[in-house]
Amino acid sequence: MARVISIKKRVKVYKYRFEVAKVNGKRKYLSKSSFKTKKAAEIAGQKAYDEYQNGGCKIEAYMSYGDYLDY
Repeated sequence: MARVISIKKRVKVYKYRFEVAKVNGKRKYLSKSSFKTKKAAEIAGQKAYDEYQNGGCKIEAYMSYGDYLDY
């Protein structure tokens, strides 16, 4: 999947949008608007895309791998 994040201006705010996995052969998109600047929309869009690619949730654990295996 190509990494394409589109930024568009909607009236007074900016919006990002990128394509995610297809469902039943139809394209699906993730988008969000209400950014005051184009740069803010680009940064938020890149962050959202990275989270989407890396599984979406990041859980920080303070348990070591050895402790996990003992658990």
